[in-house]
Amino acid sequence: MNRREFTITSALGITGSLLLCCTEKNKIPFKKNQVIACIGDSVTFGGGNGYVELLQQLSDKKRPDLNLTFLNWGKSSETITGLTEAGHPGPRPYLFERLDELLEIKSIDILIFCYGINCGIYGKPSQKLFDSYKIGVLSFLEKARAKNIKTILLTPPPLALETVPVEVDLTAKFTWLNPYPNYDKEVLQEFKKTILSLKHDSLLASIDIHTPLSKSQATCYDKDPIHPNMQGHQLIANTIIENLAF
Repeated sequence: MNRREFTITSALGITGSLLLCCTEKNKIPFKKNQVIACIGDSVTFGGGNGYVELLQQLSDKKRPDLNLTFLNWGKSSETITGLTEAGHPGPRPYLFERLDELLEIKSIDILIFCYGINCGIYGKPSQKLFDSYKIGVLSFLEKARAKNIKTILLTPPPLALETVPVEVDLTAKFTWLNPYPNYDKEVLQEFKKTILSLKHDSLLASIDIHTPLSKSQATCYDKDPIHPNMQGHQLIANTIIENLAF
């Protein structure tokens, strides 16, 4: 089964669990010695020195008694839609080609999920694209439910073109180097709505990191419009911590 077939067939077993649980608005409690895996693309990977590592530092400082472990499972370029734009050096990594193996090699209590910036391949919006993203998120939640793992969904971060503008060639194919100018407003905002509206019995919370990063673009981005700088990663970590019972 190829990646696109997986996305379509995964939708069939999902509907039954959508309304079983509404996300609690209260802060999320953790138990002692829990392992939290943070899975996502290059924003999550953060060069091995981003918000995941900051979460570990903050938890060690605020609640050393809990002895929590945060794992960085970020992978650069990865998507949950299985799409790759023209000109990309080979197919983009696809989460569902590695997720089963990851969940077999380590016992995980909570998964923190952050995908979307790459999932629309930096082009124009379409209903097919939005459906593919939603099915990808739901497929992830089903995988977690099957393993009895609780999840926290993060919205995608913004494409910060206001602070780090890119000269776009509208006659060429849209890519991460040549993004559709309204990608953030017309695509990532829809992905954000999907994350914040979903309900599922494995879901502990959905957290909006798009809005605070967008409001702080000037300080959170400098080298490119995709990857937050260290201040941006600190803001992501702080936003997550605000939703935890620390």
